[in-house]
Amino acid sequence: MINEITVEGLVIRTWSVIGDNFYRLACYRDPGLPPRPRGTLQDTAELIALNVPDGALGRPRCVMRDDAIQVLAFLQCGYIEETLAVFTRGARSPALKLLDGYDPRRLVRTQSAYEILASRIVRAERKPRPSTGARCSGHAKPD
Repeated sequence: MINEITVEGLVIRTWSVIGDNFYRLACYRDPGLPPRPRGTLQDTAELIALNVPDGALGRPRCVMRDDAIQVLAFLQCGYIEETLAVFTRGARSPALKLLDGYDPRRLVRTQSAYEILASRIVRAERKPRPSTGARCSGHAKPD
């Protein structure tokens, strides 16, 4: 079976976790694709997270915020476990009042999540690089 996708988008955030690099991409629909569901903003981006496992793409490569990149990747399904306390903190909601005996730090939900794992990254648009103080992250094969 083929499990390969191509995604193009603008890097809006980068971060690392235990040697893996992650990128948040803003992906805009091409005009020929079906429109978004009625009642949603038509020109907003689809936000996706891209995972580049440590060393997966060879030598280090500078990927920075506002870079337009094209990614050859594949999908992988995993599971996320999250406590109610963590979920509400991330949602910036007020403190929960639960029935006696229930602790939001012990109530856990499990959710399936799909990851996009990069197998190749190509910078789609070049922009001038600052000569000093620039913070780069990521790994990629040469263009």
